[in-house]
Amino acid sequence: MYIRRFTFTFVLTILMFAVLSVHAQEDVQNLAIVANTLRKPEADISPTLSFIDLDEPDVKKAVENEILPLGLVIPSDLEVQGNLLYALNQEPDPFFDPRGGAIEIINLLTRSHVGSIPIDADTTPKQIALIPPSKAYVTGLYSNVIHVVDLNQKSVVKRIPCGPMPDGITILNGKAYIANSAYVKEPGTWNVSYDDTSSVTIIDIETDTVLKTIPMPLNTNGIGSDGESKVIAVSAGIGAWNPQGPVSGTVVFIDAVTDEIEKTIELDGRAGAPDIDSMKRLFISSGGLLVYDLFTEQWTHDADNPLTDLGGVGAIDQNDNLYITRPDWTGGRMDELYVVSPDGVLLNTYRIGPGGSVVTVAQVQAIGVAAANVNHDGIVNILDLVIVSSNFGQTGRNLQGDVNRDGIIDVFDLVRIARYLGQSVQ
Repeated sequence: MYIRRFTFTFVLTILMFAVLSVHAQEDVQNLAIVANTLRKPEADISPTLSFIDLDEPDVKKAVENEILPLGLVIPSDLEVQGNLLYALNQEPDPFFDPRGGAIEIINLLTRSHVGSIPIDADTTPKQIALIPPSKAYVTGLYSNVIHVVDLNQKSVVKRIPCGPMPDGITILNGKAYIANSAYVKEPGTWNVSYDDTSSVTIIDIETDTVLKTIPMPLNTNGIGSDGESKVIAVSAGIGAWNPQGPVSGTVVFIDAVTDEIEKTIELDGRAGAPDIDSMKRLFISSGGLLVYDLFTEQWTHDADNPLTDLGGVGAIDQNDNLYITRPDWTGGRMDELYVVSPDGVLLNTYRIGPGGSVVTVAQVQAIGVAAANVNHDGIVNILDLVIVSSNFGQTGRNLQGDVNRDGIIDVFDLVRIARYLGQSVQ
């Protein structure tokens, strides 16, 4: 009976292979990846990742929560290149004093850890910027340096002196722009003060040399670009709780050709980091989500008419939809991820893991040799077909043999294995 079933499915696979192989080459999975950053040992809660299949219409089925534990570290940034996720993690500290960290490399196709790159102790790595094909910059908040990382060697190969408290980073036209917040923290306490040395450091990413430093308003920690010729730096301002506060946030526009300040706009309250979509709309959280049109140089949604009150944008996808997290820091697991259209319509709400806060989106090549190598022996062969055949018809999550991750083991999984028969995993 087993042999008969395997023979039938294998023959059907060969017949369908010619028809479906073209479509298999184009199969892409749209994902949102969320870092669940809450660490609460007494409630058995530690940092993890959640994966959301954005192509799945059922919002409950779409979410795989807390499937990749990260141990004791706390993710501060997520970046994707190809099928690899680079999670920048910090070691825990109750007062967020200086600490070390690492870049954890995760294969999004196989949902597995494939490498780790340590970052210096007492650095507090804050953000990562990928520079294809194999380079990255990591801002070292307390070390006042930019760590140059060779992703192939999996090591820090250089350290570039930067301004005080480098935080946000963006890459544009061969240059890195780093927002230096320049705050001063009293160790072992929550006491923070700010001085007037906040700045933007500009680095040539080819030579790793500092080109220029531009003075900025107090506590400039967020930065982004329009992908062409403009860099936007944002001063978060200071809350009323601080002895120096309150100070309103400020948006600074920098010409990325001349590296000169074009314009400065003061906001009515504190501000979050900037995000910019393909239509050159600038999104800033400040008492609601504000929208500034970089073409017309006008606010389309100001403080009196915010786009939404959900919070700051964490990521923007290829359709310019906005991804906004709302973490539940109590550990009550009421954390949510909102997907909002560019005009402010709520499209979807997903329940994510504890402390779900950092988010990124990715288009993952769902069809590949690694996925077809079901038994992980390094080569796609008849043994992989046998496993799929023996599990044929099963439904659920994380099934051995569910190559296309659609929740059912069927002939489409066999088709995908047949396409790569004889190929080795690199």
